[in-house]
Amino acid sequence: MERVITPESCIELGTLTTEDKLLDKNRTKFILKKKFMKISGRRRLGLLWMILDPIVTSLVYLFVFTVLRGSPRVETIFIGITLFRLMQVSLKTGMNSIDDFSGGLRAERVRTRVLKSSMLRYRIIDSFLQSFGVALILLLVYDLPILGIIVFLFISQIVGLLAEGAGMNLAPFAKNIPDLKNLVNYFLMVLFFASPALYPMSYAEGLHYRLNELHPFPYFVETARYFAGLDSVITDLDYRLFAFFSIILIFLTIRGYALIDKLRWRITTWS
Repeated sequence: MERVITPESCIELGTLTTEDKLLDKNRTKFILKKKFMKISGRRRLGLLWMILDPIVTSLVYLFVFTVLRGSPRVETIFIGITLFRLMQVSLKTGMNSIDDFSGGLRAERVRTRVLKSSMLRYRIIDSFLQSFGVALILLLVYDLPILGIIVFLFISQIVGLLAEGAGMNLAPFAKNIPDLKNLVNYFLMVLFFASPALYPMSYAEGLHYRLNELHPFPYFVETARYFAGLDSVITDLDYRLFAFFSIILIFLTIRGYALIDKLRWRITTWS
């Protein structure tokens, strides 16, 4: 393995040896443990908060809707809030992805493949933990069909990966323009109440309904609700738009991960 450093890039040439692959595997495990330790910190429940957080948030909004006497089904709220929170957290994680490209290993340069692997694994685990508790409640308490639970967990993974990948495309802009993070936060806040996260899309009418057809989240959440046997308008939506949004998000995700090597060389002080 030979490392070639130029003003434009840092490239490693040659085939990885068995020892190199084992070292990268251990580095990936270290970075993953570091990420989860950072989340759990000194809290006694540790990572259990990742499972409890979407459940508690859903219950709070369920209470609000009940008081206002306009509550949709409990299952609808659980699915909508969980998927929106996954999208929100993943998007912000992607935007903040270039804050530290060392992986916590300051004394050596970690290969980009290690960073990509640890980011993907973390996103998969994080999405699973945030959706697993809700899925368990939907299965055991509300007796939703197994197929609906599996589709919900699968869509949770898709939403997490695509949102983080899209967020990574915004990372260099957020680094140079810190105000962008505030704008994204406000946009997500508006989108939370305007999109069918707290209620099925059938509650929307007129312009509200039309606007929700023009962004990808309703297509994912309404699909999850459809397979769960809940109120859903996914069969009434335009599949061409769904395909268009999916292609764009997949492209942005691939581009986001492909940019990591270039960004870490250009932005970080130790690459």
